[in-house]
Amino acid sequence: MKHLFIVNPKAFFLKGRVDDVCSDICLFFVNYPQLEYEIHVTRWKRDAVGFTRRYVSTADRIVRVYAVGGMGTLMEIINGVVGLPNVQVAAWPFGVDNAFLRYFGKDRMEHFRSLRNLIFSGVSSFDLIRCGNNFGICAGFMGLEAISARNGDRILGNADFMPGWLAHSGVIYLALCVYYGISKKISQSYQVIIDGTPLYGNYSSILVANQPYLGSGLQPAVEARPDDGFLDVYLIRPVTNYKLAVLALDYAQGRYYKWPQYISHYRGKTITVSSDQIMDICLDGEHFYDVTVEYQAVPHGLDFVCPAGRENTRDDQRNYAQF
Repeated sequence: MKHLFIVNPKAFFLKGRVDDVCSDICLFFVNYPQLEYEIHVTRWKRDAVGFTRRYVSTADRIVRVYAVGGMGTLMEIINGVVGLPNVQVAAWPFGVDNAFLRYFGKDRMEHFRSLRNLIFSGVSSFDLIRCGNNFGICAGFMGLEAISARNGDRILGNADFMPGWLAHSGVIYLALCVYYGISKKISQSYQVIIDGTPLYGNYSSILVANQPYLGSGLQPAVEARPDDGFLDVYLIRPVTNYKLAVLALDYAQGRYYKWPQYISHYRGKTITVSSDQIMDICLDGEHFYDVTVEYQAVPHGLDFVCPAGRENTRDDQRNYAQF
C-alpha cells in the first residue's frame, strides 16, 4: 500500500502550520521505513482532483489518500478518485467543517486526529451523492441554505482573527439563514421529482442528505444514513416572519417534525430539481449554479478509513487540539 497525503494550506486550522504538519508526517514514517508515502501540498482550488486521479490511476497497488484539511479537501479527493478500484480515503481534520466525521460520534472524534490510527485502521464502505458531474458524501442543498453557506464561507475566508470556537459553531450559518429568510424573503418555484414522484412547489430551501450533519451543532437530517443506499430530502416552505428564527433552531437540531406545515421529509434514490430561475446549489461546500440538477445515491461508492481504538492515539505525533 502507498500513502498519499493531500495537504490544503488554506484549511482554517492549517494556516501557518503546514510545515509542522508535513514534518510530523515525515517523522512518523521514519519509524516505518517499509511504508511508502508522499506529500502533496495543493497549489490552487481543485488541484487535488487531477493530482489524486493521476497518482492513483497509475499506481500498481492500493493507495490510501489522506485529506489533510476540511470538507472541501475531502470533496476534491473524492471527485479525483471516484470509480477507481485501488483507493481508500482518510480524513485528517483541520477544516472549519468536518461534517462527515461527526457521523461517527463525539466519542470517536479524537481518533481522526491520530496519524497512527489513520494509517493502521481498516475501512468501511459508504454511499456517495452524485450531483451532475460532481460527487459528495454529506449533502447538497439549494436556495436559502446554499446562499447562507456561500456568504458564510466568504466571512470565514476573510476572518483570520475569528476564534476557532465561533468559526465552526454553526452560529454564522444559522444567523445568515434567519437574516436572508426574513429580510430577503428568499423562495423559489421548484420542480422536484423523487424517484418519479413530482413534488412541485414554492420552497425557500431544499436539502438532499446522505448523513445527518452539516457542521458543528447542525444535525438537520436526523434520519439520513450514509450506508443505506438512499438520500433523505427535506423540502422547506417559505417562512417570512420572525417565526423563522425558532424554526431554524429546531430544524438545525433535527426537530423538523414540529413544523409539518413548513417542512416535509422524503427518501429516494434519484432526485431531480429544476426551476425557471437560476438555482443556488451547494454540495459539500462547493458552490455552483444551474437551472436543473440531478442527485443520485451511489451505494458503496467509497472505502473510507474508520480509525481504531483510543489506545493507539498520541504516541508519536503532536497533539492538535483544535478540530
